[in-house]
Amino acid sequence: MEVDDGNESKPSASPVAFSSVFDPSNRIGFFKSAFAFASQMAADIFDDNQEDKMENKILSLLDDIKKRKREKKDESEEEEDAENKRLRTSEADTKKPSHDDPSPPNKNNGLDMKNYSWSQTLGDVMVQVPVPFGTKKKVVICDIKNTSLRVGVKGQPLLIDGELFQAVKVCESYWILEDNETVTILLSKCNPWEWWKSVVKGDRGIDTSRCEPGLRRLDGLGYEGERHMRKLLFDYGQKCKGLPTSDNCPEVLQKFIVHHPYLNLPQSE
Repeated sequence: MEVDDGNESKPSASPVAFSSVFDPSNRIGFFKSAFAFASQMAADIFDDNQEDKMENKILSLLDDIKKRKREKKDESEEEEDAENKRLRTSEADTKKPSHDDPSPPNKNNGLDMKNYSWSQTLGDVMVQVPVPFGTKKKVVICDIKNTSLRVGVKGQPLLIDGELFQAVKVCESYWILEDNETVTILLSKCNPWEWWKSVVKGDRGIDTSRCEPGLRRLDGLGYEGERHMRKLLFDYGQKCKGLPTSDNCPEVLQKFIVHHPYLNLPQSE
């Protein structure tokens, strides 16, 4: 008589071959096939509870691989963005004009600056400094010295304060307040045959090789207007020094014209 011990032996499974081929371009697909194969084989070996645990571990491992892949991609993109930003910044710094690089002169052989504009002929330099509208002459600071210039309004920071590019003749240099909003300064060069790169040393300069000789015109005044303005500047300078003007003593103006023909002053009648 045969005794049944209650344990049925499972029939042995026939060997199954793993046929998936590893493709470097599809690594995740290969691992999925491998884990699926392992899971199927485990089903014939372990009970249902062990099979579920293995499946969860396989899925967790796959998620971990995907997560690391995403993190690596994000890090690579961040590094690429940082490198591109560095290159853009480097290019911007390279293209940024240097303070030492000369600028092309304006049509009057000078330059338009932040606080003032200036122009020049071979004989003189004219500086125009805007001041608040309604400014009175008594509050204007305009200190012209042989090698320095200070311009501004009392109680406010100076608009020009520095060493002149070249020496000037103080006795032949003048300033005037136009329309209570512009200080116009005429500086007579000691060396009338040299172009100035800037009014004040240290300010942005011009490329003097591009300067063109000729009479400078004051914007909007025309030829006769310029001559009249220069006469006014001359008379104003004479008054400031307590000397006779062209109206009181025409000979003074005539003598001045002989020594400064480039100033385009009108002949007295």
